[in-house]
Amino acid sequence: FITSCEREEENPIPNLSVNIRTPYSDFMQLRNAGSHIEYKYGNFYAAGTALGYGGVLIFRDYGNKLHAADLACPVEADKSVIVRVEMPYAICPNCNSKYDLTFGFCSPISGPSKHNLRIYQSVFEAGDYIQVRN
Repeated sequence: FITSCEREEENPIPNLSVNIRTPYSDFMQLRNAGSHIEYKYGNFYAAGTALGYGGVLIFRDYGNKLHAADLACPVEADKSVIVRVEMPYAICPNCNSKYDLTFGFCSPISGPSKHNLRIYQSVFEAGDYIQVRN
C-alpha cells in the first residue's frame, strides 16, 4: 500500500454558526428537485437566524434530497464574494470556479478551486418548514 505525508488542506471558509428556519413560502419553493433559495446578508430574517460566513444556499438536488452550503467561494475566502447559482451549478464571479450541485457534493469541476463549498450537514424538513443548523 501507499502512504502519504501530505495532509488535506482544511476548507478556507470558516465553519461559523448557521441557524435558519424557512418560512412556509420558502418551504413550498423548495419542493422540487433543482430548486434553491439563497439566504444572504443584508436581508431581514427572523430573530436568531445565523447565516454562516457568506450566506447560505439551501437546495434540493436532482436525487430530491435537501442540502445547505455556504455561498462564499473557497478560493476567494471573502464573505463578500459569493457564488452565483445556476442549477445544477454554482459559479464564482471572480475566479470562475464552478461547483457541481447535482447530488449535493458541491465539488469543484472547473476553475482554480481545490475545495468544495462549505457544506452544512444538519438539514431537515419538519411539517411546513426546513431547518438548517450546525
